[in-house]
Amino acid sequence: MIIAEGIGDKTEIRNVKFKKGLNVVADVTEGNEDDNQGNNVGKTTFLKLIDICLGARDKKYIWTDNDTGSQTTSLKNYINEKKVFAELEILIRNISYKLKVELFDRGKRYINGKHYTYDNYVDELNAIIFNIEKPPTFRQLIGKFVRIKQKEDTFTFLKYLHQNTTNAEYKNIYDFLFKLSSHEDSERKLNLYNEIEQIQKDINQIIKIHKFSNIDDLKERIRIVQNTVHELEQKVKTMIDVNEYERSLENISNIKNQINTISDSIESLLFKRSKIEKILSKEESKDNGFDEDVLLEFYNDVERSLGNIPKDFNDLVDFNNSIRQNKLSYYRTRLQRVNDDLKEMFKLRENIVNQNKNVISLINQENFNEFETIHRELIEQSEQLGLLSKVQELYNDLIDQLKEKEKDFQEINEKSNSLDNISKFNEYLTRYSFEIFGQRLYLTRENTFPLKLSNVDDGLGTGYRKTITLLLDIAYVSFLNEMDLDYPKVFVHDVLETVDEHNLNKIVDFINENGSQFIFAILNEKIENYSFIDEDDKVLRLSKDNKLFKI
Repeated sequence: MIIAEGIGDKTEIRNVKFKKGLNVVADVTEGNEDDNQGNNVGKTTFLKLIDICLGARDKKYIWTDNDTGSQTTSLKNYINEKKVFAELEILIRNISYKLKVELFDRGKRYINGKHYTYDNYVDELNAIIFNIEKPPTFRQLIGKFVRIKQKEDTFTFLKYLHQNTTNAEYKNIYDFLFKLSSHEDSERKLNLYNEIEQIQKDINQIIKIHKFSNIDDLKERIRIVQNTVHELEQKVKTMIDVNEYERSLENISNIKNQINTISDSIESLLFKRSKIEKILSKEESKDNGFDEDVLLEFYNDVERSLGNIPKDFNDLVDFNNSIRQNKLSYYRTRLQRVNDDLKEMFKLRENIVNQNKNVISLINQENFNEFETIHRELIEQSEQLGLLSKVQELYNDLIDQLKEKEKDFQEINEKSNSLDNISKFNEYLTRYSFEIFGQRLYLTRENTFPLKLSNVDDGLGTGYRKTITLLLDIAYVSFLNEMDLDYPKVFVHDVLETVDEHNLNKIVDFINENGSQFIFAILNEKIENYSFIDEDDKVLRLSKDNKLFKI
């Protein structure tokens, strides 16, 4: 890792050479025995720089405290004024790659001197390091190896990503990392899972909008409305002059067809109006619909790639706002047209009925008002029946889709079970944990979250969380060696002060045994008397008088 300042002639600030085995970033400030958090000398920041070179998006957390959100303004200004950058050299399949990230505002990212936008940068790293295209994404995978952002109060062993990461995404990640299925099958499972989840959301949305609990509820509602329609139709028939009806049968048939055609159009328009109103309600309840921070980064990337852009960022924001307003305007216009069409259809149907009273001889004059009331109710109930029938048709179609997707998912899942390598991994985890704790830890598959950490013996307290995570990482490297998988055999950790001497000693033995590369930060006071850590293992020494950026 090189940290330097300057765009042309660079001034080197740090040049840290890593090695196999232990790579300790030590705070050598004297008098730290009562300060387990160190002196803000930059040891954690150095690990963050590794993460940034490996695709962490937000460079501001170099000078921003994770817990409080407070900024070290002097460091931020220094990085921007001096154009500070970090360059991490990695060796993949005996090929060297230099990952350079300019840490200042609007700084760019490079791989072997070639500039990449952020998205292309992490995609290229996925191809270089893991030899795949997403999913999983590079950042989802590399988080398994670079564990520096977990907070002690939210720490978990296996859920190492953002809390919004879904179980399906974790399943896709662990399928890849442990080769539990082929990459193609794993990607197909992830897509199917997302499709199944979307169909289930659509089903729940239909149930919520139309207020029924299940298909039996809907069917019973349809049956009741059908009976009501039948009863109203019978009432209408009793009010018809049968003799006049027979004499005017041909005209009645034509008029009836006209009314039925118009009624069908009204049902279709009512359904269309309902859909448009729901869309408008949803759109009008949203905020501006886009993230200005994401839009700003996109704008900056385009500006760096193409040079000066004739439009400024506010123009882009206004353009996006105008798109949303145009969308709302479009649906409001469509709603107005549908309402106008409905008005015309209702008027047309009413005119046909009124103009042909004598022809069809439906009703005696004295009970015409009663007929109008019954006929209007019949139309309303028929419209409700048509809407419920369409809802049932849509619901059944979604259920059929759901069953088909679940069947496909189950078939691929059963096929994947033959490639289970968890037991091979557990051979190492169980041995390592027994040597340290006298207890046998192991991983098993879960139905919801893909993996579960279990224990043959008694449970372990929360004080061993960091040690257990280290064992998971070390066992994984041993697993990679046995499987001959060409994945990274490096892991990065922060805050190891809670790991006691005996456990850390055994961990170092395991690291030396499987040839992994371990980079971690710790107070020198904690390890200075540990015989198993040599001075050569301390690849970077920092202190109050010798901070990371030397300012």
